[in-house]
Amino acid sequence: MTPVPTASTAATHAATLDPERFRAAMAQFPTFVTVVTTTGPDGPVGCTVNAVLSLSTRPPSLLVSLASGSRTLTEIRAAGVFAVNALAWRQRDLCEWFAAAAPEERFRRVAYRQELGVPVLSGSAAALVCVVESAVDLFDHQVLVGRIAWADAGAAPRPLVLHRRRLHTLAR
Repeated sequence: MTPVPTASTAATHAATLDPERFRAAMAQFPTFVTVVTTTGPDGPVGCTVNAVLSLSTRPPSLLVSLASGSRTLTEIRAAGVFAVNALAWRQRDLCEWFAAAAPEERFRRVAYRQELGVPVLSGSAAALVCVVESAVDLFDHQVLVGRIAWADAGAAPRPLVLHRRRLHTLAR
């Protein structure tokens, strides 16, 4: 007979889980690569994010998770609006660029346009502009609930996907 799992047993295991083992397991989950953007007092800001998911179609909404100390998060909270840009395969260099370049450099070599006051990257596989509905502090991140105010499916280029810590695309 298999023992019935309990929350206290699971919590004990969660507290001792090796972070690298967790990262290795999560790397098996393919995910789209996005750049989350907004406009701050000094201009556009943004960062690479892969923790984005659809929440509901009624109303159209999504969740995005950003590190608590992120400059992008600070500016999103001040502006109350942000864009999620799903990168296309041909934009794969932007994944590293928005993760590692100095914040003030990130938009200097990137084509974008303004939609509802926030930067939307040109050539993305899809883009969504969201109004912040709520925010929840969880561990070292903040999860934002965004209500979709504008959406564009782009010209349907091949999307950029992260799997096993490498960039890929999907076959047509």
